[in-house]
Amino acid sequence: MGITVLVPTAADTTGTTALNPRPADLRGLTVGLLENGKPNSDRFMAAVRGEVEARGAKVGDVRRKANIGRLADPALLAELADTCDLVITGVGDCAGCCSCSTHDGLAIERLGTPTVIVCTEEFLTTARIAARTAGAPDYPFSVIAHPFGALDPRRVADRAVEVVSSLWPPA
Repeated sequence: MGITVLVPTAADTTGTTALNPRPADLRGLTVGLLENGKPNSDRFMAAVRGEVEARGAKVGDVRRKANIGRLADPALLAELADTCDLVITGVGDCAGCCSCSTHDGLAIERLGTPTVIVCTEEFLTTARIAARTAGAPDYPFSVIAHPFGALDPRRVADRAVEVVSSLWPPA
């Protein structure tokens, strides 16, 4: 009887993921929001929605993954890529959800739509490992302070403002 060792940082199995340029301006764009189901991810995405709409973007329904620790349904990712000019996903604040959010975002990138993947500083290494494994070792994550899940609503909204303002400063 032997022991099987699984190495989650093994060599890239998906090839290289070309990153799409992020828009410099949100005016007139349709932005998709994909929350991973972590505590406060709904509040975070609601605040992100307000911030991107204030910058002239249109946001459809906020989509929620069925399970935080699994990859999103490929049909959902394809729908977001087909109907949006940009997708924001997260919040990765534990190892499993961070890895899955990264793979979801990069799947959307491979479909031709730029993404913003949000994770906490505590799990940035996990996100980078997942990105490297998915063929995007230089992915520019949007990083917020940790912890996240137990924050009060005001601090959650502040983190959303930080993310959106760092990418698209208010006019």
